Amino acid sequence: MVKKYIIPLISFCILIYASCSKDESSNQIPKIHDSIEIDIDEDGTADYTIKYSGIDIEPLSPSGGIYGIGGRLQPYGKNEILRHKEEEYLFLRDLEEIEENVAEPLKWRNTFSSTIVTIATINAEGEWPNKWEINSATEHSTYFLGLKLVTDFEIQLAWVEIDINTTNGLISIVDKGIL
Repeated sequence: MVKKYIIPLISFCILIYASCSKDESSNQIPKIHDSIEIDIDEDGTADYTIKYSGIDIEPLSPSGGIYGIGGRLQPYGKNEILRHKEEEYLFLRDLEEIEENVAEPLKWRNTFSSTIVTIATINAEGEWPNKWEINSATEHSTYFLGLKLVTDFEIQLAWVEIDINTTNGLISIVDKGIL
């Protein structure tokens, strides 16, 4: 009679263990990664950088504040990033959309960095989600950014393909090029 209950009991214990081990949060603070310099035209000078930094999202909230970490693409000098009004920066799937002069809803921006990936505490105890959030309206295996290299002498249109690891927030350069 005991044998009859052993297998269901073991199965139930395994199910409970498996469901408890997939915690949606942890107290381990995510790493703020080192900056990544991007030299699109390979002239020895970085044109863009991917920077990670901590941010106070709601420092004075009653819950004790919300702290976050963001990974952003920032242009150097007069260089620009192509932005879509509704979908932000990670919208591009067709490199043909990268043109020197664009119309709404597209716009070239060089004054702000563009946030690509974020993670934030979910309560005052400092619990962190296990996944970073990619700032894109659609999910893809890799993402493209339209870029404009601007010097006093010329304008070059370019692109960079990136991969984003949602476990650790690391942004990697997959490919890049000039159109």
